[in-house]
Amino acid sequence: MRSRTFWVLDDEDEAVVDDLAVGLGRTPARVLAYLLLRAEREDDPARTIQLQVGTELSRSPISDAVARLEDDELVERSTVDTDATGRPPSAWTPATDLDTSRRRVYDCHAETLLERAEAIFGRCSDTDSATGDERSGSELAVALNWHPNGLHVPFYAAVETGWYDEYGIEVELDHRAGSRRAVDAVDAGDADVGVAGAATVLRARAAGVPVVPIAVLYQRAMAVLYSTREAFGTELRSVDQLRGRRIGMPARSETGVLGRLFVSQAALGDDLEITATAGEERAALLSGEADVVTGSITDPRQLERQGETVDTLFPTDHFPIYGPTIVARESALRERRSALASFLAGTVGGWIEATDDADRAAERIADRGDDEPDRVRETFERAVEEFGHSDDSRERGWGWQREQTWNRLRTALEQGELLATDP
Repeated sequence: MRSRTFWVLDDEDEAVVDDLAVGLGRTPARVLAYLLLRAEREDDPARTIQLQVGTELSRSPISDAVARLEDDELVERSTVDTDATGRPPSAWTPATDLDTSRRRVYDCHAETLLERAEAIFGRCSDTDSATGDERSGSELAVALNWHPNGLHVPFYAAVETGWYDEYGIEVELDHRAGSRRAVDAVDAGDADVGVAGAATVLRARAAGVPVVPIAVLYQRAMAVLYSTREAFGTELRSVDQLRGRRIGMPARSETGVLGRLFVSQAALGDDLEITATAGEERAALLSGEADVVTGSITDPRQLERQGETVDTLFPTDHFPIYGPTIVARESALRERRSALASFLAGTVGGWIEATDDADRAAERIADRGDDEPDRVRETFERAVEEFGHSDDSRERGWGWQREQTWNRLRTALEQGELLATDP
């Protein structure tokens, strides 16, 4: 009996797979990683049987993966001479080395994300014209959605590790007081790109603001409803416990809109009292003005550090909603497409750098904000683990968005009378 030996991917190779998966998705990334690493050991091209054994994938997903990799010019197909009759079998080699392949993966993914945005939201109209000061083709102003914090780590990581430089783009990070302010900055032309919650984006578009999401930064919204054991009187474990309670939430912020959406979807509107809050929601909780308040994932942790016992409900456990998204003006997809693609490609690199080691970015954020580096890093790591991924992003790469998810959110906002003309 004749035996054959094939080289296979192992645990030590997963870092390479991860680097590529952020721009390709897991399956094609595994195939490309195998071909790249195998090429360092063997000279002959890999046939399908070698890909099957080496990647532990079946024939069908391998066929789909190599077709996509060929389209992106990441691998090259050839044929193998054999003694058998019939069509010679195909085999593949990587088109270039690992570093160049990774750069091209991120580049191609950025363009795919822009095409995806156009497919979902339509191409921009000629009536939308840029406003504000025109920046050079290599400069990009980014309006972030809050003060410096752990959710912004990927952008800072891209700056600190040179990924934006790699794609020839100079990025200025500017912090705004909420998603709506970030959208306003993009609309006014004060920023080229903004970071804003999904509900805020849809409300702005409904009000005629010509912005379009070009990528999803985190796949799930991080809004929470929370209370202290002292304020609520018992452990908060279920939605039904909210009946007859006072819920504090800001009127127009992303968390406030999502809180109202949650109340609407849970059919609780007539069974509780919504209290409009000004400033930090937790102040209303601690003062006794509210029994439960809305917030972000970091808010309960801050109270826990003060010795409080805090219970939390996650609206996205009941209704899937995208988290912070990256938005641009519609006209920028036409007028500044190259700069947007460079920004997205650099951000993809920043994402993988941050998930590998967030220290440098965390220190930079701590210098500009109020949190210590350890807390910045902890916030980011938790956000990635619990809110950063979806089946779509695992199979298609970071930033992926689906039309159905946007349509569900739009319909829910309409049903809750939250898709107002005033964003």
